[in-house]
Amino acid sequence: PGPLIDATSPPPFFATLPFGSMFAGSYNAYTPQLILRDASATIFSIVAAAGFVKAITYPVKLDKLEPRDARKIIHTLSAPLFILVWPLFSNAYGARVFATIVPLLNAVRLLVAGAGSGTISGLNDTATAAAAGEGQAEGSEVELATAISRSGDAKEALQGPFIYVLALLFTTFFFWTDSPIGIVSMATLAVGDGLADLIGRRLGSANKWSFNQSKSVAGSAAFVIGSVVGSFGLISWLISNGTMDSLQFDTVELLGRLFIIAVVSAGVELVPIVDDNYSVPITAAVLSTVLLN
Repeated sequence: PGPLIDATSPPPFFATLPFGSMFAGSYNAYTPQLILRDASATIFSIVAAAGFVKAITYPVKLDKLEPRDARKIIHTLSAPLFILVWPLFSNAYGARVFATIVPLLNAVRLLVAGAGSGTISGLNDTATAAAAGEGQAEGSEVELATAISRSGDAKEALQGPFIYVLALLFTTFFFWTDSPIGIVSMATLAVGDGLADLIGRRLGSANKWSFNQSKSVAGSAAFVIGSVVGSFGLISWLISNGTMDSLQFDTVELLGRLFIIAVVSAGVELVPIVDDNYSVPITAAVLSTVLLN
């Protein structure tokens, strides 16, 4: 089998740096080649994320897309699209550090925008606000914030959207591809919660829940289906690329466990006294820890 490997010693490349062993896997040094790969993947992710947001906000300016729909599309797809590019990163521990830069940068952008003067020119229309923000020094930040706020007020970016980005940052760094916990948590928050709003507003007017008139059966069904499909799709994608180790469940059993997580999370989302930006990912993470580890 070969000589024994001392996994406790720092890798050669970081031997002279404090805590150098944190930035490599148990057996491989974090070589310049791996660093270049992770840095390149990070830059690609940042550019792609900016392009994605621009592609959604531009139709809003042209009055081709409702601001609320644009906000929910960004909410639904941002985290899954980011997770889809994780195979571009290396398998070294430091890869998660580089990847965390992406949500961290967006968190800083939201802080900059939210610290501004609020609704641009006193207008609540997202398209007008975004267009007005383009000429300012922090125009791109304001455009991002107004696109994902309900009223066009950039300060709203420090509420639900900021929590969303922090959840993505947390799951990226602490869970990464080590387990499906972070992936299921973000898929439930992003795809499940996002589709619940998009579908619920269109098909839920005649089937509201009696105890919460702002939610509908159609929206809850979309939540469950979106969460299961999103979680299963992302897990399958990462496993097929060798980015994440295979799970001990067959397909049917995995889908069943994901269904339980989605149903309970959908129930928690119906509770009107709890902010679902907190409750949904925490519920999904706790259940994933129990059912998927």
